[in-house]
Amino acid sequence: MATTHPTTTDLRHDVVEQLAELLERDYRADLGELAQRYPGDQQHLTIDWSDLYRYSPAIADDYLQQPELMDAHLQAAIPEIDLPFGVALDDVEIRMVGLGDAECYQPLDALREAPDGYLGITGELSKVSTPTRLLEYGVFECLRCGVTTGKEQHVGGREPPAECQGCDRSGPFELLDKHENTVFEHYCKVRIETPPDETGDLQQEYMDGFVRGDLVWAGHDEYGLVARSGEAVTAYGTLEYRARGTKGEESRQYDPYLDLQAIEFSGDQQEVDIEAYRDEFEALATREDAVDVFAESIAPELYATPEWDAALELLVAYLFGAPRIDIQDGPTYRGDIHALIVSDYGMGKSMVNSAVALFSPKCIKESVTGMSSDVALLAAAVEDDFGGGGWTLEPGILVRANGGHVILDEIDKTDVNLERMNNALEGEQVVDINKAGQSATYKSRVGLLATGNPQDSRFNRHEPISEQLDIDQSLLSRFDGIVTMADEPDTEQDAKVAETQGESYIEAFEYQFGDREELDTLERTVDVDVGRNWVACARQECHPIPQLEQVHRIRDWYSEEVRQLNEQFSSGEAADMPAPASARVVPATIRFAVAFARVHLRDEVADADVERAMQLSKTLVGQNFDGEQFVPQESRRSPQTQQERAEALQSVLVEADDALTVEELAEETGIDEGKVEHRIEEWSRKGEVYEPQVGGGYRWS
Repeated sequence: MATTHPTTTDLRHDVVEQLAELLERDYRADLGELAQRYPGDQQHLTIDWSDLYRYSPAIADDYLQQPELMDAHLQAAIPEIDLPFGVALDDVEIRMVGLGDAECYQPLDALREAPDGYLGITGELSKVSTPTRLLEYGVFECLRCGVTTGKEQHVGGREPPAECQGCDRSGPFELLDKHENTVFEHYCKVRIETPPDETGDLQQEYMDGFVRGDLVWAGHDEYGLVARSGEAVTAYGTLEYRARGTKGEESRQYDPYLDLQAIEFSGDQQEVDIEAYRDEFEALATREDAVDVFAESIAPELYATPEWDAALELLVAYLFGAPRIDIQDGPTYRGDIHALIVSDYGMGKSMVNSAVALFSPKCIKESVTGMSSDVALLAAAVEDDFGGGGWTLEPGILVRANGGHVILDEIDKTDVNLERMNNALEGEQVVDINKAGQSATYKSRVGLLATGNPQDSRFNRHEPISEQLDIDQSLLSRFDGIVTMADEPDTEQDAKVAETQGESYIEAFEYQFGDREELDTLERTVDVDVGRNWVACARQECHPIPQLEQVHRIRDWYSEEVRQLNEQFSSGEAADMPAPASARVVPATIRFAVAFARVHLRDEVADADVERAMQLSKTLVGQNFDGEQFVPQESRRSPQTQQERAEALQSVLVEADDALTVEELAEETGIDEGKVEHRIEEWSRKGEVYEPQVGGGYRWS
């Protein structure tokens, strides 16, 4: 379809002035950032239509009716803003987002109603074709007389000039693709589809769209839209129509397509705003028990058994990770931490997975149940009619989450060859694809959390754990930490699990439907938004450096203590181990130490971080969740879980004749002083303990 572009004579000066006032008031910071990045790194300005509506409903309505004309007004208003750096922002692409519900349609509704003007299409970005170059303006040479003629291009096939400007003949013409005035733009085709769970029996519950320019690379720093396929989106633009053509003939039938101008990803709505939460998480980071309070805040509705205590500590390290080391012409060390949790069914894995995903600034959480191929995890080249009958590259989960976290649940319920992930999880952490002439190398630098059940859904106490995981040793060795949990009958512990679950349910019910105003069991010391921004800040800004002396400490510890676990296991003197202790424990422990230092936002790794990392590593390698020395489950007595620690401290305080200090409580109960102090602080805030005016210490209220 031919388009008539607005000229300066079409612009209203009063509208330009009003838009300049809006930009000065609401978008000055965005324009300042654009001025620093323009034109090499950024050429667009994103504007929320709701801001336009609040400023002037009339102008906002005009934008819906005449988007191209109003874009021209906005482009004319930008130079009116006095910006630093002396950059002339005179050709900025406008991306208008945030339309109201009335202006957004499901694909089938848009097809049926055929609305005019600027609109949004909501659905799933189900397909993205491989980006190519699209001819926007071509300079053609007449092969009869040699005169060149320019011709603007539109959707459809290449259009040579109708006649030569030199000889007035209709060609033949040759495109001069190297001519300085010939213009190509990046281009891809997308499909917005109604999610499967929302479709009915009607056909064509999708809308195809065309994307041009820098928008092709939106949503992902390296791969653009193609890396975001499968996500929920709202795509903005105008509906255009193209006649169906068959062998040079045009049909009377016209297919709609969306000429995309902007796109929003629903998963990006929970944006990270580090500065808004910096004061809160920096205060938490100074606490000696920062790792503990973060771990306890992940899933407060979970009764933390000794196994879950270790798993939650591992998951804190998983979220914070360590910096990647990638020296040019030198070695590469991943910083991402991989964790594996395998348990009997019904022990809370799905609940924890969902909670961990909330704390991650960037995370893809999927169940692999029903996956028939590893391409959904890695990448694929798919042949269909969507990309013009060619091949379309489709990055998988590990690629789309590059730079963040991936959580894969139900890994035991799939036919996918999970070992194909090995290269994507170690070393360079890349996914290579080469098929039918399509080749690409994608980065897959993610931390992986995999969870599932053992064979037959439950552990058999009479068989070795390693034989029940159904995971190849090559993949098993990629995990920095493995936690296995068997749901064995334990009257006391089972009662506490049931009590925690029941109280959590009632508390949530009362909070939503009753008159409860504050949470108790479900209260998080680290709020989700605070925690997410804490993780983001640490991963972006914090690169704590381990000291050589600390590495020597880990070396001695590994050779003298950890390595000996293999012999102890073989002789029956240690707990069952899912994998033998190997030298991989050393870099894993260093990653843990750096991750714990990141929790505290340190510049250097502290000795306390190393000690905690070594203790966690040895616990995970030996699967001995009660401490350094292996003791049969039935003879354990010291308080290990959050609930047990709380009960032990409360019992001592209630029975004590005098006030007790933190040090005395720690000595009496055998609980670490940091954990005692953390619990006392919480009870003090709630008024459950108090400090006598004379003598110091604490008493139960």
